Amino acid sequence: MTKIFPGGVRALDSTSFAILPGERCCLLGPNGAGKTTIIRMLEGALRPTEGSVCLLGEPVSGSVQVKRRIGVVPQSPGLYPDLTVREYLTLVRRLYRRGSVEGTAVEYGLGRLLDRRLAALSGGYARRLLVAAAVLPGPDLLLLDEPTVGLDPIAAAEIRELLGTAMNGPSVLMSTHNLREAEQLCDTVIILREGKVLVKERIEALRSQSSPRVFFGAGGSPSRLKSALSDRGIDGAIQGNEVWFSAAEPRRVVPGLLRSLLADGLDVYECRIVEPTLEDLFLEVVRA
Repeated sequence: MTKIFPGGVRALDSTSFAILPGERCCLLGPNGAGKTTIIRMLEGALRPTEGSVCLLGEPVSGSVQVKRRIGVVPQSPGLYPDLTVREYLTLVRRLYRRGSVEGTAVEYGLGRLLDRRLAALSGGYARRLLVAAAVLPGPDLLLLDEPTVGLDPIAAAEIRELLGTAMNGPSVLMSTHNLREAEQLCDTVIILREGKVLVKERIEALRSQSSPRVFFGAGGSPSRLKSALSDRGIDGAIQGNEVWFSAAEPRRVVPGLLRSLLADGLDVYECRIVEPTLEDLFLEVVRA
């Protein structure tokens, strides 16, 4: 699909991907990459300039029955302030024609707040309500747009824990800037840049394509350690008081290297092997 906004802004440029049943996938990309545009298209709020968008085998503009199989957690709550939690969940129940209001409220920690008006909810509980509303009808697909944005660290951690439960079963497409969150909740990623898909891959498969880093700490100047590694054909880099280098098979290489450095009188007191994080993998892809 391609999406061009007024003024010629090309938000999506022949973007194509598919999410498999049961897949938990995250949309990643810099600001302006097209993540929110994709979510809004899947919600039916936008139409592509060219191409098509299908949900569960049906066009997005298709039947209401298809839309009743989708749960959405939007970036901005957009709640009705004069309704109570009970009234809001009841409205969702009536729209989707299935689900338990009281059971879902209790499961998501809202049982004691059923008669509280939405205007009186904190940001964390408002987002908790959105998650509860999205999963109440037991959807086949969850669309999550920055589900923890704007929350304090405690509230964000609580929402991630709830999402971890909610995401067991349905297919999931989540958009976020929080790479630790993506790594915690999702199995696959789609990395976008300027409206194009750079990669769609399982996180573990991406990680296997990048070498771990080995960090050495030694007494004295890190420059001496860097020089000793250079003498052994290893191009190290100084970071603080440590020297690190990439190694494809660190568990095979490091023991002998460590013995050699100690034998030469270097006071190596620490050795750490650090697997590449999703942030490392993301930056490697978008900067290529």
